[in-house]
Amino acid sequence: MKVLISVVNPDEAVEALKGGADIIDIKDPVKGSLGAPSAALVNLIVCSLRSIPHDFMVTSIALGDDPAKNQAKELALIAEKLAINYAKAGSFGLKDVREAVETYKDLKVNTKSLKFVAVAYADYALINCLSPMDMLKAAYRSDFDVFMIDTFVKNGMATFNYLSVEKVLEIKELAHRMGLLFALAGSLGLNHVEVVRRVKPDIVGFRSAACGGDRIRQRVTRDRVKVLVKAYKGLR
Repeated sequence: MKVLISVVNPDEAVEALKGGADIIDIKDPVKGSLGAPSAALVNLIVCSLRSIPHDFMVTSIALGDDPAKNQAKELALIAEKLAINYAKAGSFGLKDVREAVETYKDLKVNTKSLKFVAVAYADYALINCLSPMDMLKAAYRSDFDVFMIDTFVKNGMATFNYLSVEKVLEIKELAHRMGLLFALAGSLGLNHVEVVRRVKPDIVGFRSAACGGDRIRQRVTRDRVKVLVKAYKGLR
């Protein structure tokens, strides 16, 4: 199981790396669940990370909650140029699976090495979005690499407040049968270790827990990341 930590600046990125995170994810939480960072910030963080001697580093970037926005495609091209490993595309505003596939395929134009992550929201019913099952179909038909479940509304409610463990496990197993990796996020913390153990996602993502509970006003620290890594990397 890989641990992903979302960061907002170079200092946080270094803290996450020093804390043992497997994937350093760049986003702007002020702008939403998958808030898209500025191109300048992305470049700054990537340069900072690559100045640190490290055997193997994996990076990802959030393209925004609405994948149809021009900024999403622009950021995908920037991510490709900077050799970022993964790009996370949200599903807010997509009306049906067909539109999702068209939008996702458009994001991939002119990219070669960049891997794409389709993000569905556990609280989809609250925001009138497509369900995780619908988005999994879209991810598969778009030839994406990873399928992630997150939460859109950041109010302290976790993914498992909206979806049962059994449902999440069902989705993960279907994603694997389709050839996609499965990632899980959504206000997860140390209190979710046992339930995540049952699901065994390929990737588990955090921000709030790495910040001490407040994803906006508090900052990622290596000590908090170390605690999360120790708790979740021990799951087999």
